[in-house]
Amino acid sequence: MTTIDAERLEVFAASLLEELGAPADTAAKVAVSLVDADRTGHTSHGVLRIPTYGEMIADGVLVPDAEPAVEQSAGGTAVVDGGNAFGQLVGRRAVDILVERASEDGIAGVGIRNATHLGRIGEWAEQVADQKLCFLSFVHTSGGGLVVAPAGSTTRRFSTNPITAAVPTFDQLPFSLVLDMATSQVAHGKLDAAEADGKALPAEWAVTPEGEPLTDPSEMGSFREGDEWGAIRPLGGTTAGHKGTGLAVMAELFAGLLGGGPVAGQRDPQSWFNNGAFFIAIDPARFGDRDRMADQVQAFVEHFRAADSHPSVAAGDAAGSSPLLPGEAEYQTAQERAEDGIPLPERVVTQLTELADQYDIKHPFTDE
Repeated sequence: MTTIDAERLEVFAASLLEELGAPADTAAKVAVSLVDADRTGHTSHGVLRIPTYGEMIADGVLVPDAEPAVEQSAGGTAVVDGGNAFGQLVGRRAVDILVERASEDGIAGVGIRNATHLGRIGEWAEQVADQKLCFLSFVHTSGGGLVVAPAGSTTRRFSTNPITAAVPTFDQLPFSLVLDMATSQVAHGKLDAAEADGKALPAEWAVTPEGEPLTDPSEMGSFREGDEWGAIRPLGGTTAGHKGTGLAVMAELFAGLLGGGPVAGQRDPQSWFNNGAFFIAIDPARFGDRDRMADQVQAFVEHFRAADSHPSVAAGDAAGSSPLLPGEAEYQTAQERAEDGIPLPERVVTQLTELADQYDIKHPFTDE
């Protein structure tokens, strides 16, 4: 691992994005979001993505100087067409509208289409919860980049279709409660991160075409290389995969019907992914007293923290060793990395260094 200060990484990431065609202001905003993902422990959605964005730009599926536009707007609803801009711009635009409308009307919904890659959805959830609003979202990939099989199958029919929810804690905690989860056993980016770290995959994460556990992430290939490598399992795996399948179906249709983009089955599944989504925000103050809600949060947190951490009960392959509230791991990681810097896998450092050399940009990974 190579460790780097967040501010230096942001400057470097913005420089690379500008070379890929992004205007300076856009590059800076995207870099902030990418480094925020690295800071909170989500390497899969951090600067690791920049080479992929470069490929998307080269293939014409990401337009680096595009800006999102509001296509429909009425009352507490709106539809944002990303215009194939950087998804980090689209997410910001959607959140701005969502917060404004929910603050005015008590509840708001924003459909999103053509957003390329929205990045870490937890970032948008946190921004809404910071305004003392509740948040819920459904995200899909508009029929492209399918990597997840339904329960009982090895045929890819979904993306990882994340569902995200957030609740403000009314100053009872230094972070909002944010659940940001794939409806598959694991997000696809976690497989990239495992390969970058040289780690094997847990047997319950993915499956070969023959139905056997797929544990070598280097065998997975690209989501655009046909059906040779198998699929990621739905959330619940071999025990309760029907539940993850059901959640994936709902995320697919909420995002597609309300965002307006195509759903799986309406376009070439080997094409690039293009996020669509439906974001919801609710002002809890319209439903009761904030002081009462703060007391409720405090009581629940105390109740939750009273649970024991039993050494013989596993929390899961992607979880820590003790019970944590949703969003707590990200908060703890961000605090640590503010002091110690952001660790990057060597494969990511190599890819970014090669991209920097291609554009004759000085990289920050050595002091030379």
